[in-house]
Amino acid sequence: MYAFFLRAVTLSVLYFCLLYWTNVIEVVTLGGLIAGACIAGIGGALVQLLAWKIGGSILRKRALLFVGSSCLTMDIMRLLPGYTVIDKFGALVLLAVFCLLALGVTELTVEKELKE
Repeated sequence: MYAFFLRAVTLSVLYFCLLYWTNVIEVVTLGGLIAGACIAGIGGALVQLLAWKIGGSILRKRALLFVGSSCLTMDIMRLLPGYTVIDKFGALVLLAVFCLLALGVTELTVEKELKE
């Protein structure tokens, strides 16, 4: 169970840092950025757990995780107030980087959790 919380906190911090240090997506308030980061971290951890529980080949798991993380991030930017996409291509690159970081966190933590 601690691995789930570790993934959630790690993804929240990564999401916060990616949006705070780049000028691609502007967030009006710091509270909105923190709320979005928390939602992205918990949702990303849930998507990771579901993708690995569904099973299948490693490529299928990674594709599910990539699609789930990107949909989650786009929904956060669309639904929370104060998020403005300044550069669309940069936002796509930022989204891809976040999804790749989520894949890396998953590879390090989910396998150990499912074996326990």
